[in-house]
Amino acid sequence: MARTAADRYSLPIAIIGGGPCGLVLARLLEQNDIDYVVYERDANSTPTPMYQGGTLDLHPTSGQQALKDAGLFEEFKKLARFDATRFVIRNTTCTLKQDFGEGRDAPEIDRYQLQRMLLDSIPSHKVHWNHAVQGIEMGTHGWVIRFVNGSTASGFQLIVGADGAWSKVRAVLTSAKPEYSGKMFIEGRISHKNPSYAAAVETSGPGNMMAVGHGRSLGVQQVSDKSYRLYLGMKAAEDVTRNTLQLADTEGSREKLLNSPEFFGDFAPELKQFISDAEGPFRPWPLYRMPVSSMNWARVPGVTLIGDAAHVSTPFVGEGVNMAMFDALKLMNSIKKHCGGGIDGQLKDCSGIETAVAEYENDMFPRAQSFISRCIASEGIFFAEDAAAEFIDVITNEAKQKEVFGDKLGLDV
Repeated sequence: MARTAADRYSLPIAIIGGGPCGLVLARLLEQNDIDYVVYERDANSTPTPMYQGGTLDLHPTSGQQALKDAGLFEEFKKLARFDATRFVIRNTTCTLKQDFGEGRDAPEIDRYQLQRMLLDSIPSHKVHWNHAVQGIEMGTHGWVIRFVNGSTASGFQLIVGADGAWSKVRAVLTSAKPEYSGKMFIEGRISHKNPSYAAAVETSGPGNMMAVGHGRSLGVQQVSDKSYRLYLGMKAAEDVTRNTLQLADTEGSREKLLNSPEFFGDFAPELKQFISDAEGPFRPWPLYRMPVSSMNWARVPGVTLIGDAAHVSTPFVGEGVNMAMFDALKLMNSIKKHCGGGIDGQLKDCSGIETAVAEYENDMFPRAQSFISRCIASEGIFFAEDAAAEFIDVITNEAKQKEVFGDKLGLDV
């Protein structure tokens, strides 16, 4: 039944979170004349590369397809690095080396560039900054969003949680929470003036090098300004950066990373040199994932999740942002199918919204289960004792590669 003027909501859709998946959904809604508002916890619209993650590669059938449907693919191509798909794997002594991935249709874009492009594609007044969510609760006439700044919002046909790993929206749908994977990255930087810059260019070029083995990894990856990120991966206790490694003490942490056999003391000298020269402050990235078994919550009317809010996992199959953008696309397609799109900012037929969301979630659950399961399998390879040889064996065996990585090789960091 079509919605009448009397029963219209103030806005059809609220999107919690202004990251890539939330903004892709916003752009798709904009194109389909369905009104929305985005609530973002950040204070303003200026992305800071230092704290917006590293570089992402977008896949043809997920991330790229979402941008095509959003009418942004040509703009993406202006920013994308099509020469950055090379991935070099080494062992920790640099006696084993193999290159992969050159020429793949998986161009790289920095996370903050992607976010900026998406922000520029929607009206600025539709993004409400400094609106960190405190919680969501059922009120007299539907869901009420409570914000840390003391304000509230209500009157939405649908609330979409795109608020990342520590989603506040998720609690409405499930009691499940992300679990620590037992692994983390520590991030440093290699600027153009860094003594190791030339070595980074030689080692990684425009792409990514990763030396792996003995439960640890050292990665050097180029970003859009042609500087490099250093990623030190390890099996570690969740609180290691509050105890053994006090990252606020950059030089003290560097000394332990370089010399302790628990960390990178037994890596080849040419690899350790990257740690010696890396610019701080070092930044921890503990890696969490949702339990596979949690991807099956019962439908709760008026609320759903996309991206990391639904299925955060570790970056070892390189699908995180692609999964998130594909979620936004699938949800939008279901809304168009069952609600007829939009007219004058409203859903043409609001009675179909629950059918649309149920269809989206029923599609998302098995995808998410597969995604998280493959991440766990890939973790086992990346952090194996003889990880480089195991990784090369998987990548050179088409059946094994598809089983773990699908059509993708790399990391989302």
